[in-house]
Amino acid sequence: MNGLSQWARSHKPQAAAIAAAIVVAIVVAIAVASGAFATSEQQPEQQESRTVDVTLSVTADHGWDENSTPAIAHIEGDDVDFYHAVTPDADGNKGTSTVELAEGDYTVSFVSPVNSDGSAFDIYDTGAPVDITVDADAKTAPAVMCPMAQIPADKVTDDMLADIVDKTKDAIKKGDETLKGDAGTGILDKLDGNVAKNPNASDKTKQEATDADKNVNVNDKPAQTTPSAKNDNNVKADSNAGSQPSGNGSSNAGSASSKPSQSSQPSKPAHTHTWVNHTATRQVWVSNWVDVPDYGTQQVVVGNTYIFSDGYSTTDINAAKAHGRELAMAGKDCGYQTKPVYENQTVQIGSHKEDHGSYTTETYVDYVYCSSCGARQ
Repeated sequence: MNGLSQWARSHKPQAAAIAAAIVVAIVVAIAVASGAFATSEQQPEQQESRTVDVTLSVTADHGWDENSTPAIAHIEGDDVDFYHAVTPDADGNKGTSTVELAEGDYTVSFVSPVNSDGSAFDIYDTGAPVDITVDADAKTAPAVMCPMAQIPADKVTDDMLADIVDKTKDAIKKGDETLKGDAGTGILDKLDGNVAKNPNASDKTKQEATDADKNVNVNDKPAQTTPSAKNDNNVKADSNAGSQPSGNGSSNAGSASSKPSQSSQPSKPAHTHTWVNHTATRQVWVSNWVDVPDYGTQQVVVGNTYIFSDGYSTTDINAAKAHGRELAMAGKDCGYQTKPVYENQTVQIGSHKEDHGSYTTETYVDYVYCSSCGARQ
């Protein structure tokens, strides 16, 4: 540097200006190489999603108690897909729980419990899957209501039980902490015992319920219930790095472009519906028309009263004849009058048609639904 200054004093001003420009260029190049001009945008920051506690409220009309399996909520969103168990309270037939969800759109459906007598619940007629939007700025948090109507054990089909067993196993696999560990073991034990109590359960379905604990690991890590934090600044940081000036031309440019960028998460595969028949029962009247007689009260002639001129009367024809002979022998008038004798009697006065049929129980398919997402047709 001292040499350059002495050289500048011994030359023209134009030459001195050229030398000063060379010095500035060298300083800038060194600063760029050392990262002096790097901006804070090159340090991406993790952005946490805001969460909201969503209430799940389940009610049953009858039969849901501590000996039943829980109602299991299936919660699906853009970045999460997990299950959460809702158990009945001490009084039975109702239970409430909360799940922490990040802001976004979700679909919530439920898996029916199985009670200790083998009965289950009709959920899709009363508590169909619902879509909710979670917004941390909303005045009230979302609440999902699921009313359940009990189906008696003898009306629960084997197909319904097999579907519940399969869904419960899926729930254990992709469940949060309410379906893992001791809680998950207890649920599978109740499922095994309660399915066996149902009179319509096939040996295959009973065995599936018994072997459920062999097909799933209740000690697996609980499912992720909120999406991972998003790094929204990586792309911007990479862009700034690529635009930095370089002291050695294409060498630094190639280094910037080779910097690994944040890989986008793979898109969620398209959902394929698995349609299952939902059956219900109804009472159907079977007619049986018959002729039924109609009765009424009428006065019916049952005899005669014989009245003689001397005041004698009788309803006995033989007595009347004898009294007539006596009058004739005595030279008296033996004539008589007759008067009908009536009696009230119940007699058939006609007939009418009556349907003496009866009700019979009929099973039918009222709709089909997807066994994984709950959509209906």
